[in-house]
Amino acid sequence: ACAPLWSQECGTSLFSTGICARLDGDLRPVGTIAPTAQRCSTYMDIVIVLDGSNSIYPWYEVQNFLSNVLSKFFIGPGQIQVGVLQYGERAVQEWALGRYRTAQEVVEAAKNISRQEGRETRTALAIHRACTEAFSPEQGGRADATRLMIVVTDGESHDGEELPEALAECEKRNVTRYAIAVLGHYLRRQQDPEDFIREIKYIASDPDEKYFFNVTDEAALNDIVDALGDRIFSLEGTHGYNESSFELEMSQIGFSIHLLEDGILFGTVGAYDWDGAVLEESRRGRIIPPRKAFQKEFPLELKNHAAYLGYAVSSLRLPGGQRLYVAGAPRFQHKGKVILFEMDTTGTVTVAQALTGEQIGSYFGSEVCVLDVDGDGVTDVLLVAAPMYLARWGTKGHPVPPPQRLLAPAGTLHADKKPQDARFGYALAAVPDLNHDGLNDVVVGAPLEDGHRGAVYVYHGAPGTLLPHYKQ
Repeated sequence: ACAPLWSQECGTSLFSTGICARLDGDLRPVGTIAPTAQRCSTYMDIVIVLDGSNSIYPWYEVQNFLSNVLSKFFIGPGQIQVGVLQYGERAVQEWALGRYRTAQEVVEAAKNISRQEGRETRTALAIHRACTEAFSPEQGGRADATRLMIVVTDGESHDGEELPEALAECEKRNVTRYAIAVLGHYLRRQQDPEDFIREIKYIASDPDEKYFFNVTDEAALNDIVDALGDRIFSLEGTHGYNESSFELEMSQIGFSIHLLEDGILFGTVGAYDWDGAVLEESRRGRIIPPRKAFQKEFPLELKNHAAYLGYAVSSLRLPGGQRLYVAGAPRFQHKGKVILFEMDTTGTVTVAQALTGEQIGSYFGSEVCVLDVDGDGVTDVLLVAAPMYLARWGTKGHPVPPPQRLLAPAGTLHADKKPQDARFGYALAAVPDLNHDGLNDVVVGAPLEDGHRGAVYVYHGAPGTLLPHYKQ
């Protein structure tokens, strides 16, 4: 059983990755399958290294900045946790990572931080301690979390010669550093802050345009809160050739499923900006084809066309035993497409054939059905639904002629001559021999027929094919 709209909250975004559950004979869940669920990009450990020496003034402006920036963070299990280290002549950890579990708790703690004071600004000492201790598991650090450090200071360090060693420790531990230079002390004394700014840029990660800030005084710290947040939190989950593009965050796994002999084929209609994809869980392992795997049939330059590949999935057997996967993309170029393909363990896709819809808006490929008429293990007919087709019918059948080992058009299934919009073909199913002639049959749903009361049509199998006119 699957819930394709099952979602996880990541920062300001809600990602519909989907989830499926294994059920026992009594329909009780015994396990979950969530191969597209991922860590949030807001899964971060952030340590703020705060200068509390005598020259920082007024202190309440620093407290306001701290409270405001912390209120921007998405604090909670599976997302951000924050620690604060204050320094002057010595470095003191105000609180460790994970001590506070909500934004409200962290903001309240920030309001109660007192300035440490001190005649020296030992920035290298504080950075070294932050990178070697504050991110450690003993202090609540998570090994697989993104590590960020935000350094806020208003003067050159008194231990600048130790900065290279301290920053090397940060690099060794993959700590990204944001650095904020507060110029108030220099401007109040009419001193040149050039050397100070050079040092803070040295502390910041590269490039400076992203990781370095300077403000005129302590009050101006609050003017960069939004900019700092924007730089830390670009749109969660997006990356790649288009910075506003998604990978598997909206995949909606389980929108369609097909049981294989040794596993499950999932449709993931929302993957890759709703271009869609498929995913296999089987004895071969978990196979997730990359975005480029389907680019021959679904070119990347057709951005945001939302083909919905995986809306329906299945598989068929050709003479000789070759297995092909089948996936429908009913919104491709508004006409729909069905592809037949092989997929290796690396996710490389080889398309054997593509079938394209004829009419805009027909939703060709929204449902597919494979039929082995005589039960010999070889697929005889592939039915492709087009339930929005503006005609008396909405489903096309494609048998598999043995000599060519590929599909050839074979006409359509015919329904009653009734008003349009019955959604004929909305559901398809191969069923065991209903009329006891030794050949398997097919049923087709038309849920909006007869004033939305719905109807089910029965079609009988014939040697190597399916009779186009319904029997019941």
